[in-house]
Amino acid sequence: MVITKKIVPVLKDRKAALLAFTPAFLTASAAAYWPLEAGLVMPVFAVLITMVIGSLLILRQQAEAARPAAPLVPRPSRRAGEGPAGLLRDLAKSAGAPESGAQAVQALHTRPALTLVSGTAARPERFPEPSLLPSIHRLSADETSRIRLVTQAFEADRIELHLQPIVSLPQRRIRFYEVLARLRLADGTLLAPVEFLPILECAGRASDFDRRILIRAMAVARHLMSRGSEAIVGVNLSAHAIVEPGFLWSLAGLLDAEPEILGRIVLEMPQHSWRHLDADLKAALASLRERGVPFSLDRAADLRFDPKALADLGIRFMKLPADLMIKAAEQQDGRYAGPELDVRDFASMLRRQGVRLIAERVDQDDMVPVLADLGVPLAQGFAFAAPRPVKPEIAGEPDAPRPFGLEDAPTHLRRAG
Repeated sequence: MVITKKIVPVLKDRKAALLAFTPAFLTASAAAYWPLEAGLVMPVFAVLITMVIGSLLILRQQAEAARPAAPLVPRPSRRAGEGPAGLLRDLAKSAGAPESGAQAVQALHTRPALTLVSGTAARPERFPEPSLLPSIHRLSADETSRIRLVTQAFEADRIELHLQPIVSLPQRRIRFYEVLARLRLADGTLLAPVEFLPILECAGRASDFDRRILIRAMAVARHLMSRGSEAIVGVNLSAHAIVEPGFLWSLAGLLDAEPEILGRIVLEMPQHSWRHLDADLKAALASLRERGVPFSLDRAADLRFDPKALADLGIRFMKLPADLMIKAAEQQDGRYAGPELDVRDFASMLRRQGVRLIAERVDQDDMVPVLADLGVPLAQGFAFAAPRPVKPEIAGEPDAPRPFGLEDAPTHLRRAG
């Protein structure tokens, strides 16, 4: 007996036929031993025919149930050009995604407009910072050790300040100081921001770091005022800290605690941050601007800007890379790339809006005359002076192993920052 998936008992060959026709045989044999009356012949004959037909139906059902299942047919292998790409194409089809590049472009242009929830304000689409995205990169032992050392140094508050002067052209008189932070590890290694700041940003400590730098910069500004200096101090704000909810609002509280230095601290923000301000960030910047806090555009990647729009945001200083301006000046139309303004008009247009242009990364002496011819009023770089560390007691730092001041610090420092 064979059991099918429907749990139907199946009899095969002679046994099945014998069992199916047994009732008919018994009925026919009984008529030979017990004579039938004339009126019962037809009914008995009808019963025999019914039994035979039923037996045939039973045999047919048994035969279908005993029929073996269809063999599994292997799926034909993919052609050579339909490996992983073909699999991804099938997945895209199942998800309703466009198959070709042209279809993807068409789908992008036909994307429905963003539907706003009732009671919410329109907000531009935001994309996550690349550095904050999850990574499948497995950290090596050296990277893990570096992360641990940086975290320990930050928790121990081993942050040191260095100041690099910004001078006027062509006189080269100091008008401005930019605060550059360094982090000293337990073994005495001094790290520049490019080496430790990404680690703090990934750990969510960028805003805490910027607040510590601002507090130390305020102490430096008080020291300069006590010496009768009119120089102001610029503090860089990281892009991660700027977009953190409430961070810019918290800076207003720090500056309100010392109103005598308002106007002496310049907050420097990257060009990318200025171009992606939402309503809350603009409101926070307006609050700081009303308190008399000047702003500076820093870390510019191109020369495209609107002087009036910058002035309306409260920007009073604008830093542009010296090499970009010099390359633009070498062109006949004075443009580095794209539809930006003539670089020869930068300084005058900004000055009319109350914004002063600063050429940064001036590392060679032959760059200075070119910048002066362009009318650049301020410049910063190793051609004038290297960053110099501040005495710990001036910036309110914990005791550090390098007690140098602004006037007696060595000039041979790493060129990072």
